[in-house]
Amino acid sequence: MKKLFTTILISAGALFANGQNLSYNSLTADVYGSIEDSVIQATVLVVNSGSSTINASLKAYNTNLYPLAEHSFCWGILCNGVGTMVSPVTSPISPGGSDNTFRGDYFGHGYVGSSTIAYTIFDINYPNDSVQFSVNYHITPVGINQLEQTNSMSKLYPNPAKSMTAFNYQLKKGTKAEIKIVNMLGKTINTIPVSNASGNIVLSTADYPNGVYMVALSVGGKNITVQKLVVNR
Repeated sequence: MKKLFTTILISAGALFANGQNLSYNSLTADVYGSIEDSVIQATVLVVNSGSSTINASLKAYNTNLYPLAEHSFCWGILCNGVGTMVSPVTSPISPGGSDNTFRGDYFGHGYVGSSTIAYTIFDINYPNDSVQFSVNYHITPVGINQLEQTNSMSKLYPNPAKSMTAFNYQLKKGTKAEIKIVNMLGKTINTIPVSNASGNIVLSTADYPNGVYMVALSVGGKNITVQKLVVNR
């Protein structure tokens, strides 16, 4: 019985020693940028309140990723490319120390919208010792006053397109307009009414035959701007 009691105490002591030691502060939970920014960034300070060095890793989750936006992150000595969701390296955090190597990079590619990316930082040897946080990345239009003065449409991206392409539009205040997609025979195959001052349109091209199309912003029956779209699957 005494031996069993001693074993329980040792186990409980180990569990306590490897408890919740990771925490964070100084998080930029909401990061804002404009359509002119190539990248916007988030930072955080990770703290080890334990008595032993923690070899910490990081995992990212696309909680709500805006269409055509991309993100990547830096952790430890390495900045990862787009698409990497788990850090291939750990970052040692000394007892009572902190780590400021995290950086979240968000690429809006010139489109207005918001995304939420979640991150978990955890002890590679004791994964239950972890801390989670989320960052909201926001891309906003440039110059709110400009939105009331112009009717315009951004470049299509991607172009050539496989299953989709996307673009922003801006309208003068009170303007009603249409987005028209026209094939090379001059036939309008899709019309999208728009009336908000600004917005983003994700256009599905999955059902379009391969070829060249014209995408036009039309106001009062007049094409204000026209762009060529290539569909190639």
